[in-house]
Amino acid sequence: MRKLWTLFTGTLLIASLTGCNQMGQNAQDADAAYAQIRDRFQEQQAFSFYGRTKLLTGDTANGNVVNFSGQKQGDDLLMNVKLSFPERKRVDSMSILAKGQKLYARSGDRQGWRIVDGRDGSLRQELNNWNPSFNFQQMNEMKASVVTEVDRNPEDNLQAVRVLFDSTKLKNWLSQQMKEQTGTQIQTVHSPRLKLAMTLSDGDWKNRRPGMTVQATEPNIDQIIDQMELEAECSIYYDQTTMLPTSTVMSIRSQYDLNNQRVQEHSQVETFLQDYGQVRPLPDPMSNRP
Repeated sequence: MRKLWTLFTGTLLIASLTGCNQMGQNAQDADAAYAQIRDRFQEQQAFSFYGRTKLLTGDTANGNVVNFSGQKQGDDLLMNVKLSFPERKRVDSMSILAKGQKLYARSGDRQGWRIVDGRDGSLRQELNNWNPSFNFQQMNEMKASVVTEVDRNPEDNLQAVRVLFDSTKLKNWLSQQMKEQTGTQIQTVHSPRLKLAMTLSDGDWKNRRPGMTVQATEPNIDQIIDQMELEAECSIYYDQTTMLPTSTVMSIRSQYDLNNQRVQEHSQVETFLQDYGQVRPLPDPMSNRP
């Protein structure tokens, strides 16, 4: 009986160690794949992209809030953004052009580009929100762990890894965005969409809450963030041959207090990448200045 028990416990131990080894190997494989995808993507000097954000909860469920597209050529980037306001039955569109250290903007159907003042952080924030290069940089800074996604179609050449974000770093980034929108860094009527906790983009958080004194004109951003539950992850789909990403899906879940109500939110940012290496001319902002 003792021999049987020893054999049984030994078998369990071996199975447990085998499982741990497999999990450890899978984690190493996921980290290695992610590192290779990141490095290959950062090497690219030309590509195009398009994408959209979707709120999956609330009154605007399944409604696109932001649609964006653009292309990268070397150090320059052109982005077109459409911001939807379903409750106002309005869509605002703009184009943002980054050339070197200078930033240009064009609103709606206007033909002329205007140079953006260096003190105006709003359009830079809008550009960073949907810029795939910035997103990979941010993902690399905020990742907590990487796991391998299940291959649901073995017949194609695509694989996927999922990057889990550090919640504390996410909160710090959101806090910084919100404080920039209430501070002196944004000197424009344009209010960029918040990529995280997107309902806050409606601007209600900037208004004084009931009971606040006249002197307390700024919202308590730290209090909003402290009481917030925030988590995010990003699935990166990539070509096994080139190790270049073909699309990313960032999923964000948040709960926070706004105007004495608890808001639960689930949103997604989908980005599709293509045309690697294809050189296309970007607009010359100096040819049609207003």
